[in-house]
Amino acid sequence: MLHTGKTVVVKLGTTTLTRGSSHLNRAHMLEIVRAVNTLRERGHKVILVSSGAMAAGREMLGDPALPPLMSLKQMLAAVGQGRLIEIYENLCSIYGIRIGQILLTRADVENRERFLNARDALQALLDYGILPIVNENDAVSTQEIRVGDNDNMAALVGILIKADLVILLTDQKGLYTADPRKDPDAALIREVTEITPEIERLAGGSGTRLGTGGMSTKVRAAKAATQAGIGMVIASGNDPSCLPALVAGEGEGTYFRPRPHAAWAKKTWLSVAARSQGEICVDEGAVKALTERGSSLLPSGILAVRGDFLRGAIVAIVTSSGQTIAQGLTRYSSEDLNLIRGHQSEEIESLLGLSHGPVAVHRDDLVLL
Repeated sequence: MLHTGKTVVVKLGTTTLTRGSSHLNRAHMLEIVRAVNTLRERGHKVILVSSGAMAAGREMLGDPALPPLMSLKQMLAAVGQGRLIEIYENLCSIYGIRIGQILLTRADVENRERFLNARDALQALLDYGILPIVNENDAVSTQEIRVGDNDNMAALVGILIKADLVILLTDQKGLYTADPRKDPDAALIREVTEITPEIERLAGGSGTRLGTGGMSTKVRAAKAATQAGIGMVIASGNDPSCLPALVAGEGEGTYFRPRPHAAWAKKTWLSVAARSQGEICVDEGAVKALTERGSSLLPSGILAVRGDFLRGAIVAIVTSSGQTIAQGLTRYSSEDLNLIRGHQSEEIESLLGLSHGPVAVHRDDLVLL
């Protein structure tokens, strides 16, 4: 049968899975699986991005009082990940749904080849009617290699698989005009066509109660998804039966509409998943060429090179004042860039004895931030 439905990524946070308690709520998880089965019966392909491993680990160990050390969080995830997937397997088997687990770290998405391998694995699961359940690999992640949160992970998975829609189920109905926990007049914003500074302000900064680990991360995830041409919805996870309505565009939540001209897949990866390995400081002329004319970065505009990296590395492009304006794949190593910086492109071969082309970073391999 030809697939005519949508490809949908559904993110489930720990609060949604536990209903605010300290343990996974099996009855609520069954409601989620029932809604997922309804989507699949209607011809949609579904991927779950699920938290909950550490909650499952705490439950298995009898709710120990542990200090907030990374190693102990990894221990809880290692203990709980198997239990979490076992619960999903048992619940999904009620509806005859086969599942496959994929654990990811930042290293899996910042490396272009591993990014594409993860995409192929997800696609293979979907092609064979298997429900992928994705989580960050907390058992081996550290602060340096974590993707950061499962909101961002859901956006990345959506980008990986070229999904039509990403749904973030949370403890709020969506984005409000103010913090609904403080302001009784706060109104739900039903649709966002462009993520403006005002929208980001409403989501809250890292220093606000609303923004800490909450709505601000979801709006950042929406920014990444919509840039790639993928719609996103933030909605309440209290009633999982709303999922079919959300996919149909009829449910209650905040809908972030995709940009009409999506960024190329490589540029989306560069802006969202990749981490820079060095910096190229450029002059004002290069800044204008990059930001106003969409040009490539030429050696003549380079003031300084920071870091030690090879050809093909991901580098941040910064102004003389230190502001990061772009990120891209360099065509020359840091050693070679230091030799050709400030020189004209036609001088490259005489300076290096070889040439990989007239530009340091080509515009096709560069994304403005």
